[in-house]
Amino acid sequence: MLGNLLKSLLAQPLRSRRVKRAQSLLETGLSQQQSGDRENARHSFEQSLALDPDNGNAHFWLGILLAGDKQSYAAAIQHLERALTLDPDIEGGWINLGSVYYFQRDFIKAGASFRAALDAAPDSVLAHAYLGIALKETGSYDEALVHLRRAYELAPEGEGTLRNLVVTLIESDRCDEALSVAAGAVERNPSRYEAHLFHGLAHQKLHDPLRALACYDTAAALRPDDAELHDNRGTTFLELGRLPEAIECYERALALRPDYSLPAFHRALTRLLLGDYQRGWDDYELRRLDQDYPPRPGAFPRWDGAPLAGRAILVYSEQGLGDEIMFASILPEVIAAAGHCFIECEPRLEGIFRRSFPAATVYAAAPDRGLPGEIAAREIDVEIAAGSLPCFLRRSLNAFPRHDGYLKADPQRVAYWRARLAQLGPGLKVGISWTGGVRKTRRALRSIPLEQWLPILQTPGAGFVSLQYTADAGAAVAAFQEQQGVRIEHWAEAVDDYDETAALVCALDLVVSVCTAVIHLGGALGRPVWVMAPRGPEWRYGFAGDTMPWYPSVKVFRQPAFGEWHPVISSVAAELRRLAGASGS
Repeated sequence: MLGNLLKSLLAQPLRSRRVKRAQSLLETGLSQQQSGDRENARHSFEQSLALDPDNGNAHFWLGILLAGDKQSYAAAIQHLERALTLDPDIEGGWINLGSVYYFQRDFIKAGASFRAALDAAPDSVLAHAYLGIALKETGSYDEALVHLRRAYELAPEGEGTLRNLVVTLIESDRCDEALSVAAGAVERNPSRYEAHLFHGLAHQKLHDPLRALACYDTAAALRPDDAELHDNRGTTFLELGRLPEAIECYERALALRPDYSLPAFHRALTRLLLGDYQRGWDDYELRRLDQDYPPRPGAFPRWDGAPLAGRAILVYSEQGLGDEIMFASILPEVIAAAGHCFIECEPRLEGIFRRSFPAATVYAAAPDRGLPGEIAAREIDVEIAAGSLPCFLRRSLNAFPRHDGYLKADPQRVAYWRARLAQLGPGLKVGISWTGGVRKTRRALRSIPLEQWLPILQTPGAGFVSLQYTADAGAAVAAFQEQQGVRIEHWAEAVDDYDETAALVCALDLVVSVCTAVIHLGGALGRPVWVMAPRGPEWRYGFAGDTMPWYPSVKVFRQPAFGEWHPVISSVAAELRRLAGASGS
């Protein structure tokens, strides 16, 4: 017993010296880290921990250092968690741990860490802000906004608090509240650049471009060198149909930040809108950097435009239903050139694509974008996104072939719908759609309330059938009939199944619609389609003229100025009266 006691007494000075040496190494590491010498700082922290494995501060600072490199995130988490186990009250510990989890895209664990930070400091601006951002990534917008509002309330002038709140409000379709918050920020501090920037953004998202530009002009007077501001101004000019000014803004943004992909992408869309396909397609590839772009395993080399003879190519789906249909216009050329073509498509298009492209292997995209077993077992040489095909095969207007339709509806279902339409009596049978897109894809600019359609819907010798896919379409046409006395047939079974929609479109005499997927469907089927386009339409519709290069059977009626639907409605109504009269005679 006496021997053990003596050993213990002798070990104490040794341990004390080890702890002191460990502390000295920690301080050296902090100094090296502060001076930017990361490699030696890491070495010092690791030596400190070798001497004193339970030093929470050494674990913490080594974790912070490792978090600076995504290759060492796992080790960073290990050290930060160990530090917090040893001392749960380390200042900034939970926030830093949550941040590393966030960068690993583990938003659940990130949120748990930020909640722990709030338990320790309920009024932590950073904890509220970061928790809100993590919750947004999981789709929990309502809860995210609780924390983002609190962060802004605690620090209205804090870095990022206004941006995080306004942008999240906009993304969750609360644009009116976003406008109110931004207006309040302007009133609180009229000299604050960010207040005017986000005041403009809120106006822009509410499709009030002139007020948005006024806000941006004020912001530019305060800080003319922000690339984000010029990109926002560009998209606002685009909405107004002022394309040269839009491109000028994008060029200015890129001059300020050459690595800023967003204005380069927006410039590409504007060039495509103008028909400048030679320069437009290359930067269109930047869409793949968007966080909403669907992830893909990337099992095969990307096709680079090389000859496909004797080779198998996989063309995979992307973007919206209308885009898939539009890019499918290139598939016949790919199928003819390749040894074999595999086509991934949105599940609603599987039936019609199989019927239309019998020489190819068509399969529906899985939620995880993985390959079905029978496809994975096949030999595939290259793959490409459907939206990247034009980069190789549509470099000029002359590269768009004339066609009478490349999609094929089920002939038996077409006959069924013709018989059903005949029961409505004589006259033209016209399909209509009045609402297009979602908020993010500018629904407000692409939609025309049914009440404004009256001059069209009162055309003698024409009967109307709804092709509107939104959930409230049936109730909308019923209310419209009750209020206006105009009947519009709405057959849910025809719009709930895309194969049925295709058959109905083929049975109709004409489709008249705002910019929505039914335009692409009708054009791809080679059917007569009239589209009513806003002043600054999506690039697919072009900016001038009454034709679309993608679909020879589509006629475009364009707004003469921003927001002016009346002349468009009048032109369509007059054209429809002439057509109905000719049909009747």
